[in-house]
Amino acid sequence: MQLLCISLVLFCVGWEITGAAQILGLFSHPGKSHFNFFRPIFLALAKRGHNISMYSYFPLEKPIDNYTDYVFHGMPVLTDMVDLKNFESEWKPLGLPFKIPTYFMLHDWGLRSCKVALNSLLIAQLLESPTRFDVVILEHFSNDCMAAVAHLLGAPMIALSSCAIMPWHYKRIGSPFINPIMPMNFLHYTDDMSLIHRINNFFHFHAVNILYNWITQPATDELIKLRFGNGLPPINEIVKNTSLMLINQYYALTGPRPYAPNVVEVGGLQVGVEMPLPQSFMDLLDISRDGIIYISWGSMVNPNTLPPAKRNALFESISQFKQYNFVMRWKSGLSLLKEKPINLHIYDWLPQRDLLCHHQVKGFISHGGLLGTTEAVYCGVPMLVTPFYGDQFLNAGAIEQRKLGVIVNFANFDKDHITRGLQKILDKEFTENVKRTTRAFRLRPIPPLELAVWWIEYVIESGGAPLIQNESRNMHWIVYNSIDVYLIFLGVLCLVSLGLWVFVKLLSRALCRFKIEKPTKSKQQ
Repeated sequence: MQLLCISLVLFCVGWEITGAAQILGLFSHPGKSHFNFFRPIFLALAKRGHNISMYSYFPLEKPIDNYTDYVFHGMPVLTDMVDLKNFESEWKPLGLPFKIPTYFMLHDWGLRSCKVALNSLLIAQLLESPTRFDVVILEHFSNDCMAAVAHLLGAPMIALSSCAIMPWHYKRIGSPFINPIMPMNFLHYTDDMSLIHRINNFFHFHAVNILYNWITQPATDELIKLRFGNGLPPINEIVKNTSLMLINQYYALTGPRPYAPNVVEVGGLQVGVEMPLPQSFMDLLDISRDGIIYISWGSMVNPNTLPPAKRNALFESISQFKQYNFVMRWKSGLSLLKEKPINLHIYDWLPQRDLLCHHQVKGFISHGGLLGTTEAVYCGVPMLVTPFYGDQFLNAGAIEQRKLGVIVNFANFDKDHITRGLQKILDKEFTENVKRTTRAFRLRPIPPLELAVWWIEYVIESGGAPLIQNESRNMHWIVYNSIDVYLIFLGVLCLVSLGLWVFVKLLSRALCRFKIEKPTKSKQQ
């Protein structure tokens, strides 16, 4: 701890001497929630005097010093586009979750956004620019085509992830995956899995890895070839040059993981400083006798697609808790004014972080998105979680294991389950446990945003952080898993066993011959 603090102080002084860095941000995925996690890092870097060139779909509302936006066009921003009717039925072979279709959804999004970004005028102008960047920061998610641009620019590469590491990221970063304690992103498992869960976890991890290597990466290589011609290494080789990966995880919420040193947990860095709530919210909070329950399923889910039976179940459950007011983000929800219970208040937009941290907010009905989850944990608010897709299942599993909330699966989203779930999370003893985890989540040697900035500046100063790179990135899977060693031991064991078998056979034959010859000699005498 002391060494890290001393290093931080010395490094800050060092940057005052050496000056500002040129930092390039490349974010071709049009997911707003993802970028809400990334942006605070760049704002902090700009505040420290570094020059930020940001290529994304999300420009700043108000320009600031040292931060220049270059805005991609051609892909719709992913908001209010997920239809909940698609999740009413789920195929469960042998009663186990089957999430391979999630990979194909990500593959499609990734290829489309990659094609648009690679062929944009912005990228062409960037590659022709005389500016030399000290580091390129990009997202590792569903496609890696922006890594090819980083490779052409010849700068160290840092990856950001707004969720847990995807299965195809472990190899490139040299970080181990240990199946019994590390659930993959699309499953609701934790580090305490039964045998059947470990089998399903193993299947999903390696299945999507194979699909990514056999489908996504060749398709990405083809797009890169069409844009830049021949001559670039395969994308699976380019991404191995990633110097550092900053991920939206923290053990107090998601459980301890044996990551390599170049994978750094900075979960919750987007929480930021509390801001005052608008007066309209303050007025509602003041008249709420026992408090408020906040409902949000994130920026991508369209609440208008909630099937009528489930919507009525939600409304009926809300009406059971008349002592609470409920506030919900429901864009274009005015048509519900006649149907909704009197204690449900609907808004197009809600200040989520500041609302969750208000002492009058007593519960959070959520989809398990990681930004809302980390903010709820930071603020000490218990959750009722209904995961729909992606890493929401993984987050929900962690929430339930840590006793931060309860899961009500979409298949069970009825009045009875919702009501019982709310009763449980509103229990005083349950809430006290959430507060204890909040203290663990907040208690860190360095705030996560400062830690992220420190590591980025370290990569710049060290020219790619070579001392924390792991040779396992370049190992064949046979060597990495010591299969060659096992085979040698097995071969030696087989040879020894064969030798023993031959020895026993020869010995038994000799004994048999001795027994036969001895009576013959006795008779002759």
